[in-house]
Amino acid sequence: MRYTIIGILVSLVLLGCARSVEPTVENINKIFESKDFTFEFHQPDGSCRSLSFRNDYVVYKSDLPTYRRGIEYEEVVLINEYIQKIVNEHSTTLDRENHPYYVIKNTAYKVTIIPEQEAFYFDALLKTLKLDPAQIK
Repeated sequence: MRYTIIGILVSLVLLGCARSVEPTVENINKIFESKDFTFEFHQPDGSCRSLSFRNDYVVYKSDLPTYRRGIEYEEVVLINEYIQKIVNEHSTTLDRENHPYYVIKNTAYKVTIIPEQEAFYFDALLKTLKLDPAQIK
């Protein structure tokens, strides 16, 4: 009986975790279709900032207070363009321990992207969306 309960709990935890998939257009579109996903930017020092998209809202999380506001269609198109640029620069030779990387995920799938070039995209995206900490009031 005890092993059955432990087995069920382990199964539930494994089913609740997002499955890592390759950074392809098809896999990223699967994540976007949920309309409830998170775009994270990870630094080698362990810090993480993220943008979460849920029910026509964008939520910016960092070491500063969380900021939430509505998102417009034009901004969604812009975000898709930024993510496409990052996917086009994905490197299969760089490692996450020494380079900044991005994670796009929802409850079912998770894609990790390590761009070849310096990761300046996240800060540019924050400025464009007026989510730069200096712009938030």
